Amino acid sequence: MMLKPFLVGLFMAGVSAIPLAHAQVAMDISLRTAADNKPLSNIPVILENLETGQVITGTTDRRGLVRFNGLSTSGEWIARTEPTKAYRAARTEAISLRSGFDSSLSLMLMSASELEEISVTASRSYGRLNRSNAEISASFSADEIERLPVEGRSLERVLFRLPNVTQATGFFNEAPSIAINGANSLFTNYMIDGLDNNENFLGGMRFPVPIGAIEDVTVLASNYSAEFGRTANGIVNVTTKSGGNEVEGELFFVSRPGGALSSNNGFNPRDLSGNLVSNDFQRYQAGFAVGGPIIEDRTFYFINMEYTRDDTNNLLNVPELGVAEQISGQNDFLLTTARIDHRWTDRLTSTLRLNHGRVTLERPGGGISGGTIFPSAGSEQTRRSTNAALTTTYRGDRFTYSGSVQYSRFDWNFTKPLADNENAQATLLDPSGRAIATIGHPGSVFDERENTVQFQQKLSFESGRHRFSFGSDVIISDFSLRGGGNPNGNFLLMLDETQLGALRNSNLGSDFSINDLPANLDVIQAVFETAPKAFGTSQETYSLFAEDQIMVTPDLSVTLGLRWEYDSLSKGASGSGDFDNIAPRIGANWSFRKDMALRAGVGLFYEKVPYTVVSDALQFSTDTPGFRGQLQSLIDQGLLPADADIDQMTNAGTRAIDAADLCNGFGDCPDPASVRDRQNALSSSELRILNPDGLDNPYAFQASLGWQWEMPGNYLLSIDGMWSEGHNLVRLRDVNAPAPFTFNQAAFDALGAEAVAALTPEQRQDLGLVRSSDAANATRPALLADGSIPAGGARSIIMSETDGRSRYRALTISMEKPRDADPYSFLIAYTLSRLTNNTDDVNFRANDSNDFAADFGPSLNDRTHALSTLFSVYPLDGLTLSIAGLFQSGQPINFVPDARVFGTTDLNGDGLSFADQFTGNPDRAPGFDRNSGRLSFASTVDLGAAYEIPLFSNRMELRMDIFNLFNANNDSGFPVNFTQSNQIQTAGQDFVQRSAAPARTVQLSARFLF
Repeated sequence: MMLKPFLVGLFMAGVSAIPLAHAQVAMDISLRTAADNKPLSNIPVILENLETGQVITGTTDRRGLVRFNGLSTSGEWIARTEPTKAYRAARTEAISLRSGFDSSLSLMLMSASELEEISVTASRSYGRLNRSNAEISASFSADEIERLPVEGRSLERVLFRLPNVTQATGFFNEAPSIAINGANSLFTNYMIDGLDNNENFLGGMRFPVPIGAIEDVTVLASNYSAEFGRTANGIVNVTTKSGGNEVEGELFFVSRPGGALSSNNGFNPRDLSGNLVSNDFQRYQAGFAVGGPIIEDRTFYFINMEYTRDDTNNLLNVPELGVAEQISGQNDFLLTTARIDHRWTDRLTSTLRLNHGRVTLERPGGGISGGTIFPSAGSEQTRRSTNAALTTTYRGDRFTYSGSVQYSRFDWNFTKPLADNENAQATLLDPSGRAIATIGHPGSVFDERENTVQFQQKLSFESGRHRFSFGSDVIISDFSLRGGGNPNGNFLLMLDETQLGALRNSNLGSDFSINDLPANLDVIQAVFETAPKAFGTSQETYSLFAEDQIMVTPDLSVTLGLRWEYDSLSKGASGSGDFDNIAPRIGANWSFRKDMALRAGVGLFYEKVPYTVVSDALQFSTDTPGFRGQLQSLIDQGLLPADADIDQMTNAGTRAIDAADLCNGFGDCPDPASVRDRQNALSSSELRILNPDGLDNPYAFQASLGWQWEMPGNYLLSIDGMWSEGHNLVRLRDVNAPAPFTFNQAAFDALGAEAVAALTPEQRQDLGLVRSSDAANATRPALLADGSIPAGGARSIIMSETDGRSRYRALTISMEKPRDADPYSFLIAYTLSRLTNNTDDVNFRANDSNDFAADFGPSLNDRTHALSTLFSVYPLDGLTLSIAGLFQSGQPINFVPDARVFGTTDLNGDGLSFADQFTGNPDRAPGFDRNSGRLSFASTVDLGAAYEIPLFSNRMELRMDIFNLFNANNDSGFPVNFTQSNQIQTAGQDFVQRSAAPARTVQLSARFLF
């Protein structure tokens, strides 16, 4: 399957014959007179890298500007001038560059005739303002990250401290835990050194970057350059560390010891992957980082390796078998980053980078507070990630030419058996019919693999007032998924008293496995996966961009950008894809004072189609005659296009079939292959198809206006307003939906809840308070006349469509101050925002009969107020005290019907309810709009204390972090998986708390810095 991408890559490389590189970086230096802020032309400027020894010279033009292109992100740079007859020497502060962003510095020069003491302040540089474009972004450097209280050295635990980033409620445990501008966390574009780092099946980071490998992390929130795309949301771009002429590094050990040092708020905590763990959970981390020269001033290396182990305990509690044991579990993370930088000449540089991650999350059996899954049916989730990138940049006198090539691989086995067995699964029922134990196999298969290649080329050059940039970017991903049920069968077996007693007397304990079962057990259910196979396709995304930054005046720049993108998955089941994704972007930046800048921008931002949309349509489909007949009926009725191609819409996906009637006891069941012919007669509650019209790529129209002021004392104040309108968002449509159901609100109001609860089901139906499933099915357009499902067909026929909408408004105010020579530093960021939409996720469905207009309301991740604060003080040499606060509005509440009143939560009879749909929108309680309530305000304060001790001419740092210092019981338990949150509440009933944010936790660490 990967042959095609590699052939395409070889062809492109051979035709272009270019250097291979990552995102180019540039720096603009503006020289001004300190007295009257006039530009200084024809002044030599020296740019020097303090760590790699590289020195570059340039001369300011008539606008007082000099631009240095093609710079490496390695080390720190300073710009300086030599003294002349007219002006004193000056130099900037050291600055680290980040990939994909042009830095800008303004250096104020004192006249040689002015007083010496005045020049101390007059020759300062203004380097923290964005003087280049309309981009709204925020960053943390490595030094700033080190001061933060960060749990488990996790990048995600850093990001939500930045403006426009909040902790997210996800849709599965391992979903990314941060949201940019409130959007679904799966749609963020993650990058390393300007190259792709996305797990492209669902979304999120492919390689989970640890903070020890990060030189800088930046979140692009709005109106960024046309160079960036593939998301209508935001971008997280990590710049990795590199080596220099001095050997430097660290050895570290971090422990979350648990026990008496951690509090218990009554709700089990979660590990860094979002999975619930017991209160005795412990974490241990160790690793090292080292960088230095291979050849001084020319070749440098950097290596970071980190290992994490989580220890937890579950309880296996099956009194019917005399089993009550503690089951130990373990998670393992091994993350490695290596980078080599080489300078061939002063104009030509190369970088080789490797990331490799091995993550194992164990499900050992039992449960947090007791469970009946034995270790033989336990499983582990394994995630293996690799990025290998080769980069080179050539810097000419007035141009820079660069490109990129990266190979990536991601292996995700979600339910790998702990015992590595290929057995059947058996759930045992006691004589009363109650399930008491599960043994054998985890019961399902999800083993996904993706191979990705990326090619990136960029050219920039200057011509008069213009700085032109052009580029192309190609990402080709090949997917393969082995999914579905258990080919060896999932059995429901009944024990009689004699059999149960014999198993209890055998005293097998937690070693009980399927091999210990007698062959004559009664088979209640025997479900076989009859079509076990790997399936998948490729996703190809192509993009081109052109940009012109026009220096209208030395203080005013206007950026005109144009980007085009194509995503092969947009074809769906149609003959062609969405080719008209043309995205113009316009930005302006006016530095009307040396210490102030005003920026504004508007633009279109397109998003790729998540691969899971296609994968689900392939896996959960069928090509049986009965299902094809239903599709033809929908075509005949005009509910599907007249030219729809049924062959393209359907696929022979995975099918699970119950063959219990063919079993003569557990030990005498048929070969699964022998029951495959039953699939033509097997009806399903739901099947999926590819959209016959294809898909439109989601996009957002964004507008922003921002102002920055670099105040005296090196305070930076930023105020930004953002507006975003999302279009073509992904959601699900049931093309075989029942007719709309209108709830009889008048009858309910007249009777009241107590009287309705006393009615019979038939009476509720007669009053129009509830519709039965039979009545709903009778209105579906592609069922049999009696409302039954045709043999081989489905009740609901689901397809993904791109018709969703969203609206986002935000005002962000932030102020920050670096440490400098002062004994303190801080960052304060406040966002007032509102996000509404009619789809929150790729699996979002309308509450009733595809009426998405009725579902337009607050997003699951909508936050009204979000305040992030970070204060650090340095009272003694080597001592740092940091306190970080996070204060935000609670997540919205979606109210569902009370089954004690209506006898069901499925009022419209369409078969969907909260219990069935993890996105939580069906069904809403009558009289309530979607997400119309709100949980209480969430407040968390973290404390960090670090002390450095001189040791053998090096340093030893001892640190303690306390998370949730005041042990707040936040029912908005961010970050959290949706199904474990308190977001769903029953209308008319008291609030029910199911989870909380983590209780107070202590983390201890030691670092040896050399």
